[in-house]
Parts: sequence; structure tokens; C-alpha cells
Amino acid sequence: MPVLTETLVQRARPRARKYEVSCALIRGFHLRVLPSGKKAYYVRLRRDGRDLRERLGSVDELTLEEAQAQARARLREGRATPERVEGEGMPVAPRAAAEPPPRTATPAKRGLLLRQLIPRYLAQHVDIHLKPDTQVAYRSYAQSLLQQFGGDALVDIDPERVERWHGSMRDTPCAANKSVRVLSHMFTKAIEWGLIPHTHRKPTDNIRMFRERRRERFLTPEERRRLEAVLQEAEAKPSNARGAIRWSMAAAIRLLALTGMRRGEVLSLTWSMVDLRHRCFRLPDSKTGQRAVPFGSPVVDLLRELEPFRRPHCPYVVYSQQETKIRGAALGRSWEQIRERAGLPGVRLHDLRHSAASDAIMSGVPLAVVGKIL
Repeated sequence: MPVLTETLVQRARPRARKYEVSCALIRGFHLRVLPSGKKAYYVRLRRDGRDLRERLGSVDELTLEEAQAQARARLREGRATPERVEGEGMPVAPRAAAEPPPRTATPAKRGLLLRQLIPRYLAQHVDIHLKPDTQVAYRSYAQSLLQQFGGDALVDIDPERVERWHGSMRDTPCAANKSVRVLSHMFTKAIEWGLIPHTHRKPTDNIRMFRERRRERFLTPEERRRLEAVLQEAEAKPSNARGAIRWSMAAAIRLLALTGMRRGEVLSLTWSMVDLRHRCFRLPDSKTGQRAVPFGSPVVDLLRELEPFRRPHCPYVVYSQQETKIRGAALGRSWEQIRERAGLPGVRLHDLRHSAASDAIMSGVPLAVVGKIL
């Protein structure tokens, strides 16, 4: 059973008949895909002795993160029941209910499988302590680990197998190394939670990591001019014109290029976080508390241009056509169009962040301030 990710949701193609994609991380949560191509999130519940399926919203109305949060809330209100769905008559394989982690390890817990640990790890560590963008990445790594070692008991996952698996991903060294680090941390938490003995040696301890080449790309003055021309064209073109790029996508890319903020930070930016008086964004940060990101006159001008687009029921500075949070995948598709028109093959959205940092340093901004921005 897969772990639902934004990529998996995007790649789910319509078939002749409707079908569902269940999520291994949240019991009862699933994506339904109709022959028309419409997709929506659902959760199976049991309330008042009845089995039912509740629609959470379409993929255009909710991000995956929002749908997952709603599913967890519904599951807290009612008991999930994957055994049967009302009106369907088709049995669904039951899944083991998650139990609270024991305080001490016992022989009975030595048979704990990795697929049983992963949902607990995500719920008790990732969802609480990591930022939304990092949560998405960790779920992707968890899916890979689930496929490779999900059916194995933690104590049976040996270093040789992990090393072979790590070696099989040598073409993507960064992802290979990160996957091993995530697995290592899962074992660390399992030991802390008493799921395996504290004397157990982690199978990742002596894995030799691949050398990672840092890839930093900075836009040249000519590339910046081409990008600016494409953004201006996108802003001037009616949004309903063929091949048009929405104003909100162009604005999001401008914010990325001008501030050096992360993609997730820009897409989550609300007007309540904008402090024009002190010229900074006050961002919540799950690790260090509130973080202030200073900005200059170009951002002030951009925000004033965006003021007329504010909506009373939408808190976001940039938003989707449905007046909801823009999904990262949607911005990625718009960026592919923009960079193609600007002649910037291979340039990533993240490279705009590098360029913004470089601009700040070249303009005399102290390194300590640049560090706070990034």
C-alpha cells in the first residue's frame, strides 16, 4: 500500500472505472479518481455503529496536507473502519490499529515491523517537529523505506541489506544518503520509545555515505532580464487566454526571487504575516519560533500591487483560482512554462533562492542578516 504524496496524487490517471488509492500512513484515508479525471479525498469512519465514507474535498479545494489534517480530525471524532464501506459491499483488507508506544521494550515487541513503526514515527515526530515542506520530503522517504523494508522486523534489518540498498541508489547520491539518515533516525526514535532494546545496534551505523556535490546556480544579468520579460508578459496577459500564466504564479516567483524564501514559505504566506511598518515577514517556524524575514522596496511595491487581489475569506497573499493555498506542484508546472519561455533550461525554483542570497551579499547586506533570511 503506498503513502499518498503530492506527486502520486498528480500522477493518478483516470481509468475506465473509478478507483481508489489508499494511504498507508492514515488508516481509512484515500484518494478517489473518477473516469472524468476528477479527484477527491475521502476518509472511512464508523459512527453510531454505522460504517460510512466522508468526502473531505477535491484536490483543487484542498492540498494533501490539509486533507490529511481533516482526515485525522475526523478519525479522532469517529472510529475508522477499513473492514467495510457503507453501500459498497466490497471488503477492504483490515489494518492493525496503532497502539501507544510502550515505555519499555519487552520480548513481545521485538517482532515490531518497520511498516508498523513508520506511521507512528510520522505522527509523533515528523508531523509535530518538522516544517510542512520537510514533512512532504520525509513522507517520500518513508514510502521508499516502506517498499524496501516494510515487512521486516526492526531487529531483522541488517547492515548488509541496508548497504546494498544504499548502493543501488548511487545515481542519486543525495536521496540515497537522506534515505539512510531517515531510517537511522527511525531506529533512534524506536529505541527512545522502548520499541527495541537500547542495546540494539542500528543497521545504519557504519554505512559509508556518498559524496554529495553541492549544486548552486546563480542567474546572470542577461538571464534575469529574460525572466523579468516573461513575468511582465504573464502579468499583462488575461488569465483566461490560451497558455496564460496566472498572476498569482508570477507573483509567487517574484517573491521567491526577491526574498530568498523557500517555496513552501511563499505559498503559505498570509497577509497577517506581512509587517509593512518594519518591512519584514513574520513567519512561524516549527523549530525556532517566529522568524522575521526582512525585505526591501521592490517587495513593498509588489505587495501594494497585490493589495487589490486580497479576498475576505482567503488569507493567502498568493492563492489558487479556487482561492485556496497554491500547491507546490502547481507552482512547479508554471515555473516550467516560465523558464522555457525565458530560455532557462535546468534552472530550478530553488536557484532563485541562491540568487537572492547572492544579490543581498553583493549589496552589502551583512552575512548575519542574510543568514536570518535563509
